[in-house]
Amino acid sequence: MAARSYDIITVGGGIAASSLAKAMAERGARVLVLEREKQFKDRVRGEAIVSWGVAEANELGICRLLKEKCGHDVPYVEAGSGLRDLRATTLQQLPLLSFPHQVMQEALLSAAENAGAEVRRGVSVEQIECGDEPAVVVDGHGHERISARLVAAADGRGSAARKWAGFPIREQSNGYYMAGVLLTNVHMSTEIFYAVFNPELGTWTGLIPQAGGQFRAYFVYPKTIGYRLQGESMLSLFIRESAKGYPPIADCCADAKSVGPLASFDVSDNWVEHPYRDGVALIGDAAATTDPTYGQGLSFAMRAARVLRDELTRSSDWDAAGHRYAEQHHRSFHACHMVEGWLRSLFQDPSPESAALRARAMPLIAEDPTRVPDHIFSGPDLPLNEQVRARLFGEC
Repeated sequence: MAARSYDIITVGGGIAASSLAKAMAERGARVLVLEREKQFKDRVRGEAIVSWGVAEANELGICRLLKEKCGHDVPYVEAGSGLRDLRATTLQQLPLLSFPHQVMQEALLSAAENAGAEVRRGVSVEQIECGDEPAVVVDGHGHERISARLVAAADGRGSAARKWAGFPIREQSNGYYMAGVLLTNVHMSTEIFYAVFNPELGTWTGLIPQAGGQFRAYFVYPKTIGYRLQGESMLSLFIRESAKGYPPIADCCADAKSVGPLASFDVSDNWVEHPYRDGVALIGDAAATTDPTYGQGLSFAMRAARVLRDELTRSSDWDAAGHRYAEQHHRSFHACHMVEGWLRSLFQDPSPESAALRARAMPLIAEDPTRVPDHIFSGPDLPLNEQVRARLFGEC
């Protein structure tokens, strides 16, 4: 194609891509969204935006839409030591927002289309070309090459776009699986996110209320435990094992029924240090994934869309804007990634070394909970230095 057809092409139509498409279409950009799925389905995946991500959604102008279509405010967190009110204790003074993931995707993709983006569904992208005029090649009636000023690749955890565009990938293996299932008939508060570590077992039990009386239940467990939770037949085992980590689950989920798949997945991290090169920006899980135990994925997707929107709007040099986006993503990701590692060692790791850390740190944390850095709920812009680490581990 001799001339650019679009300003932006997104590979994928999920939360990061749709949010970016809507935001840029509203600013007059010609945007094409390419989504492989004709209809989004329920899967075990992130369904909550923590407080700092809700602030990003507000900046993007989509928070009200999510609440109208599918969202549910969850103001409290129970981590095993008493209720925390996120509205009073986070930097943003905002609750957590939960929703069914597939309903959220449909709502945001429709919003992008209503804002003026062109949306093609059931489309398979087969290649991405980098350069001064980046392009994608899609499979259809013959191979179609479509060019743009910028390609935003948002094709998820197993991103093919990273390989096509030549991004080097970093990986960190974490020794846990996360199992998840959607439940009804759960007798627990619809205003509380239950999130409880049990370091003696190396587990984490999570329960997130959604609109309509449904709950997404999660259970994180060591890979060495001897089983892998998959399929409806293992629901009773899922609940029993979750209750070992947080005993109230046993009674509250005694009548629970699954209304979606039960599946487990590896919580290991992978990321790209600088998720922009030669006209291609990686956003969402394509740029980086962190351990979903800490629930940062959707918030990072929101931030990627907001930062890239701001940088592209601020400058006509989109190559420089892409590099500035990548630098900001690097700083934000590594801040949360580092804090997650500290929290995993202190609250989840059952090893003798971590037990010794807890023996020193936990009495001090009980006296002063602010020793625990709040990057997970209040975001990666909080201070992060040796003093923060030393306070957490009771070294000062």
